[in-house]
Amino acid sequence: MKTWTNQAEQRLTEYLDERIRREGFFGEDGDELKDDLRSHIHEEAEKLPGENIGLMQLEGILSNLDAGYRPPTPYKPTPTPAKAPDSNQPPKPWQPWGAWVWGVILPIAISLFELAAAFCGGVFFDPLATWWHTPMVFSVPAINWWLLKGAPRGSERWKGVATGFAVFVSIFYALLFVPLLPASAIALIFFGMGLLSLMPVMAGITTCRISRAVRGASGDPSAYRRGRLAGIGIALVAFTLLEGPALWTRANLITAKEGDKEKKEALQRLRSFHSPRTLLLACYESRWRSAGPTDISGWIARGWNAPAELFDLETRWDANPELAQELYFRVTGEPFNSQKPPRFVRPGTLNRGQNPFGEVDFDAHLGGDQVAIRVKDLDMAQSRFDGHIDARSQLGYGEWTMVFKNSGLVAKEARCQVLMPRGGRVSRLTLWVNGEPREAAFNTVEKVKAAYKSVAVVQRRDPVLVTMSGPDTILVQCFPVPQQGEMKIRFGITAPLDQGQWELPRILERNFGTSDSLEHSVWLQADSSFNLASNGIEPRNSVADGPGFSLAASLKPDGAMSGVTAVRITDLPPPAAVWCEDKFAAAYERYLIREPKPTRMPPAKVLLVIDGSASMAKAKPWIIESLKNDLPADAFRILLADDKATPVKLAELENHDFKGGRDNEPALREAVRMAKSGEVDEIVWLHGPQAAGLSQPEALLQLIERGTRQPVIHTVMAENGPNRLAEALQPSGALRRGPALFDPRKDFSAFMGLLRLDHEQMTWHWKRSPQAPTEIGIPVWDHLARHWAIEAVESKLSLLPETDKPATAAKYQLVTSVSGAVVLETMEQFKQHGLEPVSATDAPQIPGVPEPSSALLVMISVMTGVMRRRRQHAAA
Repeated sequence: MKTWTNQAEQRLTEYLDERIRREGFFGEDGDELKDDLRSHIHEEAEKLPGENIGLMQLEGILSNLDAGYRPPTPYKPTPTPAKAPDSNQPPKPWQPWGAWVWGVILPIAISLFELAAAFCGGVFFDPLATWWHTPMVFSVPAINWWLLKGAPRGSERWKGVATGFAVFVSIFYALLFVPLLPASAIALIFFGMGLLSLMPVMAGITTCRISRAVRGASGDPSAYRRGRLAGIGIALVAFTLLEGPALWTRANLITAKEGDKEKKEALQRLRSFHSPRTLLLACYESRWRSAGPTDISGWIARGWNAPAELFDLETRWDANPELAQELYFRVTGEPFNSQKPPRFVRPGTLNRGQNPFGEVDFDAHLGGDQVAIRVKDLDMAQSRFDGHIDARSQLGYGEWTMVFKNSGLVAKEARCQVLMPRGGRVSRLTLWVNGEPREAAFNTVEKVKAAYKSVAVVQRRDPVLVTMSGPDTILVQCFPVPQQGEMKIRFGITAPLDQGQWELPRILERNFGTSDSLEHSVWLQADSSFNLASNGIEPRNSVADGPGFSLAASLKPDGAMSGVTAVRITDLPPPAAVWCEDKFAAAYERYLIREPKPTRMPPAKVLLVIDGSASMAKAKPWIIESLKNDLPADAFRILLADDKATPVKLAELENHDFKGGRDNEPALREAVRMAKSGEVDEIVWLHGPQAAGLSQPEALLQLIERGTRQPVIHTVMAENGPNRLAEALQPSGALRRGPALFDPRKDFSAFMGLLRLDHEQMTWHWKRSPQAPTEIGIPVWDHLARHWAIEAVESKLSLLPETDKPATAAKYQLVTSVSGAVVLETMEQFKQHGLEPVSATDAPQIPGVPEPSSALLVMISVMTGVMRRRRQHAAA
């Protein structure tokens, strides 16, 4: 045991009193700290050489143990020890006021303001992107407050953990806001603003200073350092979990822009791991500052460019939403616009959860040729379908009425792709203007598009446009759906029955949502009994309604959006010759006659091309069951479309993992080559959505169009969605629409079995007459004339000259591959663009069932025709 001098004992007592005041401990906590320090100092003293401990030895020990210790110069011992303050007296803060302002008060105040208002999220990026980010941000001022109060009841290790965590978080956010410093400084100096973006930088500096002070006053530097490293590690792991997937996704999106090789490599990495939200956000970002990335990972990629953007200088930020949209499909197997649009701005707690600073919803595709992005606050509010099926002519006509509601603050354009019944074309288009229906003008695609863009995009008035976008597929566009208002449209479709079945139109792709109360109301009538069949629902049977039959049903929105629904005639008469008066034709060919013409189809060698995308995973079980149990093994060959053309056996197909969105172009190209060489006769393409276009469309079109053998590609849609490949291949005439899959295994097996057998396929022979052919029977409705016009314009075997097809389609009021329909607001707008709208009396209508007056007129016309022929024979 060492011997202590009186001066050393007195100096030790003074030091301990000064140390507990510096640490902010009083009362029992102060006494406990004194005892711990005294024991530790005595232990260090015993390690020194010699028998005595004097003042010099003590000062050396204190300097080694206390990094913040400064010995008095010159040292003068105080004769009496300082009196410890009352234990009930509150501790006195030892940091200056600046640490409290920049480290505690302002961070809390401004973080609360951002949490409530989302101001920074609406202008730059959202620092409180999720509820996990919020406690991390608020932990910094909380830890600073604890440390400034002397870290009560905290050990050196926990002080280290706290300071390490706070320093990492504060530096991370300070670096995020560094690009805004120039603008913040200018705004603060000249306008008294800019504190919001300046605060995180100042808070980061202040937190580092507090951490340094705590480290200097630590009584156990080793434990403190270990705790600080642990705190930094905890913060690093937390931010890696929160932002790591997003940063990984952003990095690969940037790499994909560099070239085809880099794009393929990035795609493989993203398929292995990605952030779905970040990938979807990138699909909606643009080069406009108002539509740039607002998440933290996006700000890291773009934030360095913020000063140039704020001062409208030339920038190098290269947003590529088209590439992101393609990658989204290639990675997930789903079209990006099949998901709800992401929020760029987090809704604040003010104004009932709405962002008081607003969120820019910029639609760069207004008046374009694609459905493109989903638009916020735009919904289909009402949906109604009315249809009539004429069993004798085997034709149907239906009208779909849509009402769109815009709950946003700016006018919006509604866009959707609609798949029509097989062989169907739009034959009526109506827009309600100020509560009154206005009919469309039919003309060439170029002319109606030019009128729509002029009125909608430039004048921002009330047009609606319908054009063909793919096989049996139309693009519907209407603008503007007024802010806080509605827009009502209607389009009618004429289509033939397909083996006694008439599919109802359904939406493949849309840029709007659906209201919570939406129902798809269906009313159908026919001159023969029928039922309504839908996926997974028992067929609904029609009921007698006067001389005909009718059915009313209310379907869920999925029935209109993606489900397969069709009318099935239960007592379909065999095909027979029918006729109608063609009001569009000249007098010498006024009466149109259609006669059945069966065509013998020989057995075919079938090549089955199966899409390898993730959307086909649901269809895999019934595909395997159909091919294994319903068809002989030699009835088909399989080509798997998995970004390349891979011939597979049935066992290999069973083990295949359907994932991502696979490029089907290489497999289709190989299939066409095999059909051209005679290896196979027919191609059956079983696919899901194909939301990415062809990389080399002209090469595939050339392969299809050239040569003497014309391949036939039967498209069978296993999952609902847009098909960019089919859109590109439509001009080739090689595509044939396959069966609708109500019972997928049964319907697919029946179709495949039919192809490999000798069978008949019904076609039609058309002829005209200047007189009514009353010997055939009573006339059918004038949709028969439109059916003739559809085949004359669209069939590759048509004798109608190409130059006459647009005029013919317009005359028969049809939307085809060479014609479109547009409704403008006023007659002056029609005249300005050289268009003539259809009169309401000439537009097709849903007929009666039939009404007695209509039946009487038919009888009178037949009797008049018979009497005329008798007089002609008598005169002869």
